[in-house]
Amino acid sequence: MGSRAVSDTGPVIHLSEISLINSFDIFSELIIPEEVERELKNSKILIFKKIKILKLSPDFKDKVKILTNQENLDLGEAFAIVLAMQEKTDYFLTDDLEARNVAIKYNLQVHGTIGIILRAFRERIIDKKTAIEKVNELYAKSSLFITKDLVEGVLQAIEQFKR
Repeated sequence: MGSRAVSDTGPVIHLSEISLINSFDIFSELIIPEEVERELKNSKILIFKKIKILKLSPDFKDKVKILTNQENLDLGEAFAIVLAMQEKTDYFLTDDLEARNVAIKYNLQVHGTIGIILRAFRERIIDKKTAIEKVNELYAKSSLFITKDLVEGVLQAIEQFKR
């Protein structure tokens, strides 16, 4: 335990859509930048208690401009990546492929919604039945685009996991 993460909008929305916000308990601290807070409020997503909202310090603000211009990221993703660098967090959470690639370039550990669910299962925050149910819901009911093949691979990993 004791790991800190910064999230962009995606994982918070997707885990809210399938009522699995408690899987964020795998992190001791979940941080979002103000820009992500704005995006979540615009999407009518509740900012739950565990989320800590932080400002970027002035010397990190220029990095956001660089990421939005050179890397073609949207503001929420750019702010979140820069905040993860500023705060030296253990993880950056995103479901966006471009944001993932940029974060990796900056040596950030990246997890998406599925990775969060799998880890919550491995760490016994959710049981096997819930993990399977929620991965299926993610595919069927959420706004996250994932392929049937990915879902089947994840379900297989859950089934094969030895406690």
